[in-house]
Amino acid sequence: MSTELALEKGTRVKKGFSNIRLINTGVTLALMFLFGYLPPLPGVTTVGMKILGIFIGVMYGWTTVEIAWPSLAAIIAFGTSGYTSMAAAITSMMGHNVVFQCIVAFLSVGALTYYGFGKWFVRWSLSLPLFRGRPIFYVWSFMVFFGLSAFFINQIQLQIILYLIWVDITTSCGYSKDSEFLYAGMAGILLATIVGGAMIPYTSWQLGLAMQWASLTKVPFNMGLMGAITVPSTIITVTLYVLSLKYIFKIDFDTMERFDVEKLGDESKILRPRLKRILTVCLITVFVVILGNTLTNSWISNLVNNNLTVAGVYCVAATVLMIIPSGENDGKAAVVFQDVYKDVINWNVIFMVAVALVVAGAVTAPEVGVVEWISKVLAPVFAGKSSAYLITFAIVSALLLTNLGPCIASGTTMIAIIVPFVLESGTNPLLAGSAVIFAANIGMVLPGASAPAAIFHSNAALPDAKRRIKYSLFGCICFMVTAILVFSLLTLIF
Repeated sequence: MSTELALEKGTRVKKGFSNIRLINTGVTLALMFLFGYLPPLPGVTTVGMKILGIFIGVMYGWTTVEIAWPSLAAIIAFGTSGYTSMAAAITSMMGHNVVFQCIVAFLSVGALTYYGFGKWFVRWSLSLPLFRGRPIFYVWSFMVFFGLSAFFINQIQLQIILYLIWVDITTSCGYSKDSEFLYAGMAGILLATIVGGAMIPYTSWQLGLAMQWASLTKVPFNMGLMGAITVPSTIITVTLYVLSLKYIFKIDFDTMERFDVEKLGDESKILRPRLKRILTVCLITVFVVILGNTLTNSWISNLVNNNLTVAGVYCVAATVLMIIPSGENDGKAAVVFQDVYKDVINWNVIFMVAVALVVAGAVTAPEVGVVEWISKVLAPVFAGKSSAYLITFAIVSALLLTNLGPCIASGTTMIAIIVPFVLESGTNPLLAGSAVIFAANIGMVLPGASAPAAIFHSNAALPDAKRRIKYSLFGCICFMVTAILVFSLLTLIF
């Protein structure tokens, strides 16, 4: 009896796991709990092999099975690996600053889309005369504008709201929830915001990489000159990606061109009072974070980065929104927790971010030996090479490393390896440093590469791991091609 017929007759049909799921489950668990007993790689410690196995295993599980249970299994494996205790593993993962930041960002920024901001934005933007009949130009403008905005807007919060808006754009314009348009657009948002956020290393760990480079080369790091290189590179990268969607991937843009904004209904014509208040609080929050990371050595910088932290600032925003009235005479707050939390908090994101950041950080910790092993493998290929070769290989190596581990670790590793060869070859230190630091930020193909990558790969709207990897990998290739061409040409000038 077929499954469909059985259901029609009310018969309960038993269905077991598929063989491929069982195989992938077995491989995931074997990598996490047995890989560490293999003979260690040269320079890698026994504990390092266990951490490497957990990292590979959880990545494999996230890609082939699901998010939740591989994350929980990784917590167990990490806590019993000998690298740390179980209690410390749970605290470091679920208590991570970025994890809390994601939760409060979902409650504040995510509430915008829950209450209808996305549909209003779709109607408003698609109604502009500039974009009528020009869907590709609309997509390009969307990604370039928000990509450049990522320079001063926190990437995590920006991505969360842009993903929600893109889902609204997709469904409102008549695309299916499983369309290539959705996957390609979401990966484009990831690419644009990551590249845009990496243009100038003026804050946080990015600034640390710049200072490390300046210290080792004895040459002051000129951020303005780096920006003059990276801003055009960002625009070129996004342009290459968007054009490829039409001419290589054959993405259907005609559906967007034919879309009638009147289908969104009268409610989407105006920005409701509740949405205005939520948007105002979110914009003030973003402004405070930007100000705190611009006016260094000031009281607001100390407040944002040391006392409250960015996560704390967004916690204040979420709290305020749950206190102030909606302005719609409904007796409710602007954000009602009981209404929104089920829809706006994505627990796949929470679990993946928690595990990815801590395990990937442990893989590249000096005491486990993985970075030392990578350094020994890469160092010989730089000796006696030209400036163009050095920069090209540095970009490719940095991209590879940063998509296997966290950005700060890959950047630190590449800087330590390449600086002596840059000085020896006579390559312009600023040019080489800009290339390495820029490329070290573009972690997007695997979840453990960065917090933005973890959020992208755990998005409930994108269940197909193969397509997530396909488009994010292609975005990474677009960046690599652009960076190699731009920086190689500049070696002829500087």
